[in-house]
Amino acid sequence: MKTIVSFWLLLAATMLPATNRAQTINGDLNHNNTLDVGDVTMLIDGYLTGESELISVNPFEESNDRIVGTWYKSPTESITFREDGTTDYLPDCTYKYLPLQSRIIFLNADGIPVTSLVVPYITKNFIAVLPLGSNDFVIYTTAELQPLNNGYEYVDLGLSVKWATMNVGASSPEDYGDYFAWGETTTKKPPYNWANYKFGNHYTLTKYCTAENCGIVDNKTKLELCDDAASVNWGGTWRIPSIEEIKELQEKCTWTWTSLNGVNGMNVLGPSGKSIFLPAAGYYFYPDDEWPNDVRKSGAFWSNSLGSDYRLPYYASGFYFSPEYKYFTAPYRYEGRSIRAVCQ
Repeated sequence: MKTIVSFWLLLAATMLPATNRAQTINGDLNHNNTLDVGDVTMLIDGYLTGESELISVNPFEESNDRIVGTWYKSPTESITFREDGTTDYLPDCTYKYLPLQSRIIFLNADGIPVTSLVVPYITKNFIAVLPLGSNDFVIYTTAELQPLNNGYEYVDLGLSVKWATMNVGASSPEDYGDYFAWGETTTKKPPYNWANYKFGNHYTLTKYCTAENCGIVDNKTKLELCDDAASVNWGGTWRIPSIEEIKELQEKCTWTWTSLNGVNGMNVLGPSGKSIFLPAAGYYFYPDDEWPNDVRKSGAFWSNSLGSDYRLPYYASGFYFSPEYKYFTAPYRYEGRSIRAVCQ
């Protein structure tokens, strides 16, 4: 189906609410309410109901010739329209929005129009444009788009690695996601204990063992990617963070106990001014736990390393946080904890 046909199908629906999870679009409308091109997808949540409708008046400024704001086509591509008429769409040009003509015109220093964009659809949070001479509509949103790694969002906090916006197994930042034993790549029905741990127990470890009295010694202290739940479940360059990377998150970011959509957790603000939310998902601790402990009160996630005492390789290194504390722990490897992935 041609893009222009898909666009008018979308337009006929009379509604396309903006969503802060929207991604780039320049392609066809699919049966599952998505628009996509290549590996990039924009989810249109409930596009048959809502408030956005085709408009013929400028919703932005009373002067009716400005659409002030930044519009995102992708995480790295945007157009900024300023109140003084300047724009980064074309250097050394000013712009005017002509709502009755459904068009943005760009003028040179002498006030002479040099090109234009057709604007058949516009709301406060969404705009579709057709560049002059093109047959393909390009869709922009006012929501700043998160970059993707193999389809999963990450945030550049200004640290040595990028941090995922949600836990492995989650569908949103505030979703708890899945719980994993250290070195296991699938979640499981509780309880979490040595009896159902993938690599034996504290006396019969079959992998990641550094002490003869604890199992088969291989002196491996960091997870291989085949045993890394982030890498196996998300692919791309995702992996479980190292101790050093978590320490960087701990020491270089500002941690604030808060709530997101009614879910308790930590907002972690990085040097870049961007942040991630870590939900207080609790953790499986006791061997007979049927439910995670301290949900809404604390959270815990794994590193990719054994504990610091290699004489006791049945412990792995993790991180714990609550309103009062945030520190490294060395729980039993069988315990069920969250995973917050990182990528380069």
